[in-house]
Amino acid sequence: MSNKRKLSSLLSLEQADVACRGIPPLEKPAQKIRRMDKGNDDEASLSDLLDFSQLSSTTAIHDRFEEIASTLLLDFRIVIDTPGKRHEYEILELEFYLRKPGCHEDPFTHASEEQRRSGQWYFHAVPRRAGKASPATAAGGYRGGSRKGVDLTLGSSSAVVSRHFATATSEPANFDSHPGLRGGVLLRTVRRVSDAKVISGPSLLVDEVLRASGASTISELVRTMWNGDISAFSGRSPDRTSQKRATMFLEYALRDRNTTAPRVFSSPRIGLDLSHSEIPPDSLDHPRIQFINRPYRYFTHPHLLTANGRGHTFLGVYNALRDGSTSGYDICEETAKITGLKLSTVEKYSRDVNAGLEHGALASFIGKAGKGAGATPSTFLRMMGTLERVGADSLFQNP
Repeated sequence: MSNKRKLSSLLSLEQADVACRGIPPLEKPAQKIRRMDKGNDDEASLSDLLDFSQLSSTTAIHDRFEEIASTLLLDFRIVIDTPGKRHEYEILELEFYLRKPGCHEDPFTHASEEQRRSGQWYFHAVPRRAGKASPATAAGGYRGGSRKGVDLTLGSSSAVVSRHFATATSEPANFDSHPGLRGGVLLRTVRRVSDAKVISGPSLLVDEVLRASGASTISELVRTMWNGDISAFSGRSPDRTSQKRATMFLEYALRDRNTTAPRVFSSPRIGLDLSHSEIPPDSLDHPRIQFINRPYRYFTHPHLLTANGRGHTFLGVYNALRDGSTSGYDICEETAKITGLKLSTVEKYSRDVNAGLEHGALASFIGKAGKGAGATPSTFLRMMGTLERVGADSLFQNP
């Protein structure tokens, strides 16, 4: 396996101290984040970006992730519209998941049938066995409790009507030529514009969508409130407004020229581990090992992201700062300032990464031993250091 980022090309570990100076960048910082060109910052441009049918390399897909992340985090808001109230939300944190056979086979992607069309809202559903319909449940087949989540779908050109509740529009010409292309942008954190309240975590975010829409369940929201219309773009919705009691869509938000756009950071995704029983303990070629440390989580305002993924946020901010600085201690202080973490916590996290870099054993994170490794900052950071140590990062290796 090709590895263009071996430790020999990074700082020597012998020159490292026990705090921050010894951490080489474990993930590629989001340095190429681009804003949408003036004049193209509209729904149609974003809709085009969500179509991955013509991309054929890992690098091209990663670059597209960065462009979409920049667009959503800096240029768009989520709007929930009801007859008596309009709710607006800034997106602060999101993650990318995409499976494209022979090109980008991310095993952590749901790859649900509902994710085949781009530009739609996809509420996480209970998995179905191949060739079998979902059992009828009170939840309408959607996940409940703390396992709820909502994605903006990535795939081929979109339709606008849920196949569960209405007759779908005709499929686009390129739809059948990419049957395995499925993915989504998981919304993790938003900030309500009216009162600056931060809603963090996929499940709580769905709870907020239900509350603002006046729905008790996801099934009621999609079937009754939306009348089956799951398009994320208001302009492409069918003319059935009188039959809908609420809408949820993405809207371009013109930023005040006197304000500076927040910096976009990236890190590995939250909540992933290597506990799957099919992962061999002595191979780096398994897709889960190849994808677990990809920097597919993007975020702004790190100090607001305190509910989940503190180790992930630390790693993303630290790596971005290292790119332009040589003073390890200054980086520690700046990381603490930006993230809101205590300096002592930043230094501890750095020691956790170094522990993995210096003597981490990958087998200790695979199978039953690795269950929940991504849930605690210390274990997650040791795992990231270990993965870098063994060279398990093929982000820039094209198929």
